[in-house]
Amino acid sequence: MAILLAICIFLPGCTAPVEDLDIFHGDDLPGNDPEYEVSEFTLTKTDGNQTNLSDYEGQVLVVSFIYSRCPDVCPVVSSNLRWVSQELSGDYGVNFSIISITVDPWWDTQYNLNQYATLRNLSWPHLTGEVSELEPIWQAFHVGLQTYVNETFEEDSNSTSGRHHPDYLVDHSTSTIIIDKNHQQRVRWDDLDWEPTLFVEDIRKLLEE
Repeated sequence: MAILLAICIFLPGCTAPVEDLDIFHGDDLPGNDPEYEVSEFTLTKTDGNQTNLSDYEGQVLVVSFIYSRCPDVCPVVSSNLRWVSQELSGDYGVNFSIISITVDPWWDTQYNLNQYATLRNLSWPHLTGEVSELEPIWQAFHVGLQTYVNETFEEDSNSTSGRHHPDYLVDHSTSTIIIDKNHQQRVRWDDLDWEPTLFVEDIRKLLEE
């Protein structure tokens, strides 16, 4: 019996595939699934210049989704990411980068996003664009969002009625994604479960690949 068990350990198919192993502290995403591959995109930075995914070729890239009027989670995530950039200062901007993408392009002009970043001393690009440019990105990263007024959610997530109200807010799925050097989504951190030191460890694992 012991011999049979030893043989099984070394035979293909007797062990779990590497991609099924839980190797990250955040939620592991399938590293070879086309659904989680990030396609090229182009968005606008707060200085009016454009950036695209290929600007981060060969880097580990952290992608967060925020909006400048967010009253709760977004500022916390931004603060955590600032700490991460400082903790990995030797690799930051060279081997790994951070970008934040708005989920509220109706309000988040370049000026408003710049105010958000400047107030919090955030050095990475905060990106906006036309809704038609952002929707494929939201979809690729599985971001769901709705607008609401007075805590009443719009029935249709594509409805614009809430956004015409001066006090509308945006309810969106709150996750920060780490993509690897091959532009594959690898780790998802739900923004209410953040542990910055473990987040840094996940980045380091991807930097070593």
